[in-house]
Amino acid sequence: MTTRAESTFTSENSETTPREWTGGSMARTRWLKEFSGDLEGTSVVEAIMLQVEPAPGGEAGAIYVGVERFECSLHGRKGSFLLTHNATSLGEETGGEWTIVPGSGRDELTGISGRGEIRPDHHFVLAYTLP
Repeated sequence: MTTRAESTFTSENSETTPREWTGGSMARTRWLKEFSGDLEGTSVVEAIMLQVEPAPGGEAGAIYVGVERFECSLHGRKGSFLLTHNATSLGEETGGEWTIVPGSGRDELTGISGRGEIRPDHHFVLAYTLP
């Protein structure tokens, strides 16, 4: 059975390292987050962000890929897990996907699987299953 968890979060950029890249900009980033709601706890995100210069007459594109490690309580079950991120944008079009890394759950979250989404105003929704 899939369970839905909703939380809000605050985030703090703890590190951004620009990288040389022809055709746009690239940076490695590290974010610290704190969650409250059905998922309570903290996470660390390690990510790469790329902004592509637009072709003549085109629109700028961007991509973000990352891994987030949660130390949390999820509906009262304590443990940790990893979540992968990927998001893209081209002009006004955006898309993203957040997936729990299979086998990454520990302690009371062992065996967790599922997907998440980030909504406006730092609102996180996670649909997950646990054995």
